[in-house]
Amino acid sequence: MIRPFFALAGALSLVTTLVAAAPPRPSPSASARPAARQSARPSPSASPASFDLGVWTVHANSLDANFKSGDFSTPAKVVMTRVGGDVTADRANGNYKKKLLYLNGHVVVHDSQGSAQSLEGGGPPNAPSPSTLTADKAQIDGAAKVYKAIGNVHYVQADTVVDADNGTLDDAAHTLLLEGAVHVVEGTRSMNARKVLYNTLTGTAHAEGDVTIQFPGELHRHLATPKPLHVPKNGLTEPVGNPTTLP
Repeated sequence: MIRPFFALAGALSLVTTLVAAAPPRPSPSASARPAARQSARPSPSASPASFDLGVWTVHANSLDANFKSGDFSTPAKVVMTRVGGDVTADRANGNYKKKLLYLNGHVVVHDSQGSAQSLEGGGPPNAPSPSTLTADKAQIDGAAKVYKAIGNVHYVQADTVVDADNGTLDDAAHTLLLEGAVHVVEGTRSMNARKVLYNTLTGTAHAEGDVTIQFPGELHRHLATPKPLHVPKNGLTEPVGNPTTLP
């Protein structure tokens, strides 16, 4: 049951570079405006606004950014793309100078290259295994290296499925915390708990609250039948007969 936690941790940290690098590069029409706070609000017939943030390209029909404070927001749907992945949400806001990002409403994170698997073993995955993470909200604190998925968290990669109310990855503390109706499935194995704390460095996990684990049925078929136990007869094991009559 170790691999699901590695994979989910990788998915939560997929958007780390979104707030870790350069300030947004506005479109030419937006950068031509002298005001400190610039807004890209195209007409319905115009193409969506976009800007680069680190390795990500952010697309939105409406964008407000303050290049002095670092605040930005997309009150409508936002799509963020990069090589090997994309993120969508109903809206987003944050501060690129403080490395903060808040995604709200129908958050979907796609990892088409399966980079989450590279966390296990410290190297690249042997073969791509695309994954999808969905949640109601996501909060990224790039400075503190804390990444949260909030509400109806659902993660799928190959034969791995993870469900929880909330998930928090703390890269600084090397922990992944899943809370509320946690359900983990890996192939024919599954686990339920109210809370699971996983250490991404040591690979140890602690589950609590109505914990149940189901193993594949084949496990019982191949259990070896123990051989009969032969106990040699001696003074302690021989049955006691009638007491000897003393003369």
